[in-house]
Amino acid sequence: MGITLISKIKISMETTERNYLSQMLTLLRFLKLRGRTYVNIQTLADQMRIPKETIYNLLTDIGLGIPANYEFEIGQSMDLLETILGHHILNEAFIAGAGKMGSRLIKSEEFRNCGLKITAAFDIDLAIIGTDINGVKIVNIEKLASLAHRMHIALGIITTPPDQSQQTAEIMAESKIQVIWNFTPAKIKVPQGIILENTSPGANLKQVFHSITERYQTLRPWILYPK
Repeated sequence: MGITLISKIKISMETTERNYLSQMLTLLRFLKLRGRTYVNIQTLADQMRIPKETIYNLLTDIGLGIPANYEFEIGQSMDLLETILGHHILNEAFIAGAGKMGSRLIKSEEFRNCGLKITAAFDIDLAIIGTDINGVKIVNIEKLASLAHRMHIALGIITTPPDQSQQTAEIMAESKIQVIWNFTPAKIKVPQGIILENTSPGANLKQVFHSITERYQTLRPWILYPK
C-alpha cells in the first residue's frame, strides 16, 4: 500500500540543512547509478555517517515526514531535493532557434516582465553560433544537454523552423527539461510527465507563462512505499 504525499516545501533553510540536502542528493544519484531503486532513512544515515534522527528531523523540517520503516523511491526523491535546492525554478530558460522569432523573443520586454530570463540560445547555424543577441550567447545545439544539466534549467523554448521542432523537443526531453514552450506551428509530441505549451507569436506571454507556472507547480507528487 502506497502513500501519496504532496509536500509544502520550505525553501528557507539554514546553511547546515542545505549542505546535508546537497550531500543526500549526491548520495541518491550514486545509489541510482548503482542500480538502487528505493532507499530508507537508515541507509541514508549510515552512508552519510550522521544519526538517523538527524535525517528524520531534516526531512520533517522541509515538510516531508517519512516513517522510519518506509522506503522511498530514489528518482522521485532526487526530484524533490532538486526542487527544494532551487534546481527547477521557472525563472530561467533556454531558447532553441536563434532566427527571427527567437531573436524577437529574446529581446521581448514581455518576457522580462514575466520575471523570465533567457540564459542561452541554441542553433545549428555555424554563421551565428558564438555571436549574441542582447547579451544572450548563441551556442551549438549539441551543447544543450550538458548546459541544461549544469545550470538546472527546467524550461525550454522552441522557435526553430517547424521541420526541426520535433527533434528539438526530443533533445530537450532527453536533457531533463521538464517544460517545453513551443512557438512553432508544428504539432510536436513529448514524453509523459513533460509539460507542453503551444503558443502563437501574438499571444499574451505573461498570461501564458502564468498558466505554465500553475501547471508546473502541480506536476510532481512524491510517492512513498512501505518497506
